[in-house]
Amino acid sequence: MRPLIGITTSFEDEQYQLDHTYVSAVRAAQGQPMLLPLVNSPVEAKQLCDPLQGLIIPGGPGITINMIGTLPAQLDPVNPKRWKSDNLILDVAIERNLPILGICYGMQLLSVRAGGTLYADVEKQVTGTCVHSEKRGAADHPMKILPNSHLAKIWDSEVNVVNSRHFQAVCDPGTGYIVSAQSPDGTIEAIERKDGIHIGVQFHPERMRVYSLFRNLVRQALEYEHAA
Repeated sequence: MRPLIGITTSFEDEQYQLDHTYVSAVRAAQGQPMLLPLVNSPVEAKQLCDPLQGLIIPGGPGITINMIGTLPAQLDPVNPKRWKSDNLILDVAIERNLPILGICYGMQLLSVRAGGTLYADVEKQVTGTCVHSEKRGAADHPMKILPNSHLAKIWDSEVNVVNSRHFQAVCDPGTGYIVSAQSPDGTIEAIERKDGIHIGVQFHPERMRVYSLFRNLVRQALEYEHAA
């Protein structure tokens, strides 16, 4: 049976939103995606997460907690309802030690929850940083994976270029997390918990149709289900 992978959703204009590529990526990795609506309480979060074997926190708007600087005009802050819900769901996932894949906003959320910090606009704040946003004309850029990281063990070594779709970037990954990939300008492209059960990436592998991260999450989810 395919493990159940929860995917949190955006909430804009009173509508739930999620790009279909996240669902396609989980299915391609032999997982069963489950879209998660917003929750308002710890009880709701526990009930919603009860059947899950893994969690994906996808991309989203700007995070202002532990932020250095001011958000650029092109990036709205995250909806407070989504922020509350994501944190309630993450509380449960961390308590249960669920495997987690954080993508873009999702990686940044993992970082700030661990006391890490974010650049509001890394291109403007760090000298020598290249353009990392498609809204400013960027397309893709190289990525270097650090040796001996969990990411290095699971990433497709033939793929060393990732898409550019962000303004914010992690400055300090936070307690319990280490940097596992960087772009040539030094921007942090991936972080991971030291045991590899949480992995966060700044780029969007689902849009690249690169599924190694999703296959790893499904594998970890199967192990979690078996352990339970």
